[in-house]
Amino acid sequence: MKTISILVIAALAAAGCAASATPREKVIYSFNPAIGDGAQPQGGVIMDGQGNLYGTLQDGAGGGCGGGGCGAVFKLTPKGEETILHVFSGDDGAYPVPGLVADAAGNLYGTALDGGPIHHCACGVVFKLTADGQFSIVHAFRGGVDGAHPVAALVVDKRGDLIGTTVDGGTDCNGTGEGCGTVFKIKPDGRKVVLHAFGGADGIAPESDLTLDASGNIYGTTGNGGSDCDGTGQGCGVIFKLAPDGTQTTLYVFEGASHGAYPTGGVIMDEAGTLYGTTNNGGIDCDGSGGCGTVYKLAPDGTETGLHSFTGGSDGEHPRATLVMDGAGRMYGTAVEGGSENDGGVVFEIKPGGGERIVYAFTGGNDGGGPFGPLMMDGRRGELYGTTFTGGTDFFGTVFKLSPR
Repeated sequence: MKTISILVIAALAAAGCAASATPREKVIYSFNPAIGDGAQPQGGVIMDGQGNLYGTLQDGAGGGCGGGGCGAVFKLTPKGEETILHVFSGDDGAYPVPGLVADAAGNLYGTALDGGPIHHCACGVVFKLTADGQFSIVHAFRGGVDGAHPVAALVVDKRGDLIGTTVDGGTDCNGTGEGCGTVFKIKPDGRKVVLHAFGGADGIAPESDLTLDASGNIYGTTGNGGSDCDGTGQGCGVIFKLAPDGTQTTLYVFEGASHGAYPTGGVIMDEAGTLYGTTNNGGIDCDGSGGCGTVYKLAPDGTETGLHSFTGGSDGEHPRATLVMDGAGRMYGTAVEGGSENDGGVVFEIKPGGGERIVYAFTGGNDGGGPFGPLMMDGRRGELYGTTFTGGTDFFGTVFKLSPR
């Protein structure tokens, strides 16, 4: 049975020595906890107006969380000089899995999967880092109806509200007591509202980043729930929409096989209202795990079309992150495995009408390996920025830059 992986703690195994990277890929920074860094970034990065990059490290940076470190927030200058902006201790959160979001004032916001000041729960937090480096907890999750364990990055709407998800908490839809996850909103004054609690048929465990349209509708995916497409009972996931008044609509229920299953990445929207995304499984069953993943599009009328099924070879396998689209309608994403003979993962391009091109195959060595997070596109130069979970000079992950064309 294939289940959704919420948090990856162990490093991916290396499979041989690194070959030299092509000129298109440049490692901006390699993480090393021995010099005070965190380790193993799983989220993406964001960029400010000066070209500085910001992101999170889910492990390392200090001796908390049993000695392995609870993670950190970092900044990288355009020259690759790193500053650790905050080290998590556990009481203020632990394991910041996703990346960050910034508001108009330059404040950074993020989530940590575990920890927090509510010790009986340790259900995670939403945090804020001001432009001058002051850290504060915006909300500590209490479990139950309040939600627990945020895995996805936040989004900021036009009012300055923070919107995100928790994979647990909400309605106890399956008898486990953990809950099936929530979508929440935090207003600028700190008030938190649960916008939706999933109930099983409408999804379980929203793990993906969210997307907002111009009308304030919220779009996302759940990793499980929906129909039992594979006999496991957990459901293969859904695409959902939440209207500003909280009305929930299930736009698509994944059917497994060629239609994909277990989406961990979110969706993006083009000007016509068509949604695009990835599934971690489904497609071609290349490794006995129920498929190596797909790229799909969902038309406004609900018609789903597969754009690519990963074979597990040179084209990659198991895409887990949300896509990014350029001005020509080309989409770029990451797949955690496949690519080179060392299974280091890939950055891929999907043409507007379908068809894949490999932009870069990681070796798992000095150039990085295991790109879990989404890519960020620099709108000025069209360059892609991202992270790898492992690889680099010390094998604790990297931040990289890539010229896609």
